Amino acid sequence: MRVYSLVSESTKPCAVALGNFDGVHLGHRAVVEAVIGRTGLPTVLTFDPHPREFFGKETGFLLTPGSEKLELIAESGISQVVVAPFGRELAATEAQDFMIQFLSQGLQAQFISVGWNFRFGKGRLGTTEMLQTFAREKGFDIEILAERRLSDARVSSSAIRVALSEGNLPLAHQLLGRPYSLGGEVIPGDQRGRQLGFPTANLRIDPRKFLPANGVYLVKVGEPDAWGLMNIGMRPTFDGLERRVEVHLLNFEGDLYGKSLRVSLQKFLRPERKFAVFEELIAQIRQDKAEALAWIAAL
Repeated sequence: MRVYSLVSESTKPCAVALGNFDGVHLGHRAVVEAVIGRTGLPTVLTFDPHPREFFGKETGFLLTPGSEKLELIAESGISQVVVAPFGRELAATEAQDFMIQFLSQGLQAQFISVGWNFRFGKGRLGTTEMLQTFAREKGFDIEILAERRLSDARVSSSAIRVALSEGNLPLAHQLLGRPYSLGGEVIPGDQRGRQLGFPTANLRIDPRKFLPANGVYLVKVGEPDAWGLMNIGMRPTFDGLERRVEVHLLNFEGDLYGKSLRVSLQKFLRPERKFAVFEELIAQIRQDKAEALAWIAAL
């Protein structure tokens, strides 16, 4: 899959899946997969930074920042992605001009797929109805994917964030169509886990990445192939001052410093809590480990 920042660099004509696609959840995948087999090269047009980051100056809410989104899009069989830089110029582009510059002239769209609630252009005044009218005028097809719901929950990035913030992994994973994952470089910590008999790998997480509820999770580590216990939180027993992500591998020994780990969240075990003495924390970690191993054995 080829990735471009300018539509002028892309191969044309295109079948274009249009959207922000944060999370690449089941609804997004339907939009992306709709261009496969259509007239034109299967292409995704997306944006970075996310408009919410640009306008609201927010961070830490993305489900799939940067390359993670691109890796998931690539799994759909897309041939190319145009990641348009979202800044003042694009934010000020009128909806009609956007359709002409990016879709008609830029990508020479032969087909467009888009989610039912996608908005674009200056002031977010561009609508799917405008896209339909534009498609008729230019003589190409368009498919507007309807809202998708599972278990009475709307499939959306915001619904997934809510589920993750509540420790509801089954719902989050159902909406995503896969386990939620975190990844980052292993960096030196303060060796607290090692002192307790449970050494941990401290992960440097992209600050744009959304972190689920504080607590202890059973996770599957991709490389090395291992299971682990992950703690997300402030480490209140040690009066921690910053939120950290630490992973204790259950069936691996070795030096991981400087390496990158990606962990997929499998089960939320318990919320984070403060223990009066270290002995209570050690006993709880042992209980967490026993529960994790029993869950793994039952697979």
